[in-house]
Amino acid sequence: MLRNSRHRRKLTTRTKISALVLSFATLAMGSAAWAGDSQPSTGVVLDSLSLSTASNGQMTATAKVHSDRKIRVQALTVAVRSESGSHFDFPGATAPTLGPWQTTFTSGSRTFPAGTYKAFAAYKYNNTWHNLSPVKTFTSGSTVTPTPSPTASASASPSPSSTPSPSSTPTASASPTPSPSQTTSTSGAAPLGIPGSWRQVFGDEFNGTSLDGSKWNPNWLGCPTCTTKPVNSAELGAYAPSQVSVSGGSLHLKAEKQQTTATDGKTYAYRSGLVESNGKAQFTYGAFEARIYTPAASPGVIANWPAFWTDGQNWPEDGEMDVMEGLGGGKACYHFHSPSGGPGGCAPGDFTGWHTYGAEWKSGVVTYYYDGKQVGQITTGITSSPMYVILNNGVSTEHGGPISTPADMMTDYVRVWQH
Repeated sequence: MLRNSRHRRKLTTRTKISALVLSFATLAMGSAAWAGDSQPSTGVVLDSLSLSTASNGQMTATAKVHSDRKIRVQALTVAVRSESGSHFDFPGATAPTLGPWQTTFTSGSRTFPAGTYKAFAAYKYNNTWHNLSPVKTFTSGSTVTPTPSPTASASASPSPSSTPSPSSTPTASASPTPSPSQTTSTSGAAPLGIPGSWRQVFGDEFNGTSLDGSKWNPNWLGCPTCTTKPVNSAELGAYAPSQVSVSGGSLHLKAEKQQTTATDGKTYAYRSGLVESNGKAQFTYGAFEARIYTPAASPGVIANWPAFWTDGQNWPEDGEMDVMEGLGGGKACYHFHSPSGGPGGCAPGDFTGWHTYGAEWKSGVVTYYYDGKQVGQITTGITSSPMYVILNNGVSTEHGGPISTPADMMTDYVRVWQH
């Protein structure tokens, strides 16, 4: 998705957890590696790091730091790593100016699956992450099934992808969307058509009756009940949690024509659904796959601007991987955005209705698979920063296909694998 939003909001996390037992042990030296290799500290010192747990099982972190000189950091946060190295970082990173005075960072809250973790303060300066000692270890006991991943909520904010020019000026039309039954989910043992040996590190089969708040946020980087502005200024609809639901084995993201006022104070002609995993699940490299139903504006033409994509904390520096988005003319397209540009393409054929979309992201290359067949590969500008997962049913006359509402973008499952 082509994105130009730049403002990150503090996130909160709601997770089912039955028991949380903490045992802290401060390590004299060491730090769990960040996404890339950590470099020596640039005069920033960790004065203290503490973790606290509320009665509902939600944890928060507080770090107090100072620097021997005045510097403006790109991000300050508390990162968490599991024993396997998966990211479970606290949300709410800030970008303060540090100096000889003490600066306090207090994170947003979150919960942790059962396991042992290392927590440490980290800051980003000159596009490099620096991890601070000492490190704290803690153990959580929970009935929740582990769902590895998040990475520190760094500064700035995302902005997804694509730039193919629209083929025509769409006109809104009320075309009812079918609701096919779910009967063909794959087993999830491996991504469809992508070779290699894989282990699943994240997934949602959407078999419940409500959105899993331990994995997803129901809007674009807003509070759990907020109606947020669009991701891209070319979109005509706000994102409302009311447009997100789970039933019949699918996630439903419904777009409809109804004037809606978002938290930016602006009123939009449409409202629609979006989910993203920022602060809850982020990954560097792997295979990403979703089985998605895209409504049709006309035979073979994808309606609106539905998309399945991933995004880093700083756009475009950290990158953006568009696995599938319905672009002008109603085509299914893929791209990878970075400071180097946004190369990509569109797959031939009719991709309305149910189809499986996947991408394998590894060092220097992303390969795209639709229904298990390779449709494209990008080898330039591929970044290595962690990204979170997004699904949204955008409405746009500038980038998307013809507008057709009401429209229900459905997702049978989302899965992420790594080697």
